[in-house]
Amino acid sequence: MAISFNTTGLQQQDATTWTDPRTGDVAKLIVTRGTPFPGEWLYDQSAMQRGFAGMSAERGCLIEVELVSLGGVTAVRQLIKLPIPNAPSGQLFMSMFTLAKAPQYAQLMYIAKEAGMTGMREATLMAQLGFDDWTMPHPFDPQLQSRLPFHRGDDPAFDAQFPDHPLTRTRAWTWNVGRYAVVDPGFAAIPDNWNS
Repeated sequence: MAISFNTTGLQQQDATTWTDPRTGDVAKLIVTRGTPFPGEWLYDQSAMQRGFAGMSAERGCLIEVELVSLGGVTAVRQLIKLPIPNAPSGQLFMSMFTLAKAPQYAQLMYIAKEAGMTGMREATLMAQLGFDDWTMPHPFDPQLQSRLPFHRGDDPAFDAQFPDHPLTRTRAWTWNVGRYAVVDPGFAAIPDNWNS
């Protein structure tokens, strides 16, 4: 397996998929051929942030993106929110680590959906913080129009107030994986592929 990670509390469904029986959250590992994004983004943080924000805008909204070291290998960490497909309301939150290796790349992702009454985090925080400046221009591209708004309620400062919210769970899983994941030495030794 290209990336090994802590699967405590998860049930393995197949060789690349795990689920949390308590929440329905899904972890998935994908290895596929291709180049996931332009190579110059590795060397230009603003271009990387703007580029990934644009990639996510049509489907939802990018919340966070950064270059990190995952098991000693350079990776891109993203946190994205999307509407739940074929549902009248609600959002899902997806975090992913992408490791680009010639001629392939690996993505380790975690997906958590809102269930039951949706929008409670946003409604509660909007009541606390007020409506003024709730939504903001996207910090990575102020001119960007995304399907879902960039807003104050997604700030990690509020995660402790909503420990069971899917955004909180997704972000917590991301940090746990970031600390303890192990990249297969054979995969790690493949040259990075950041080419256009």
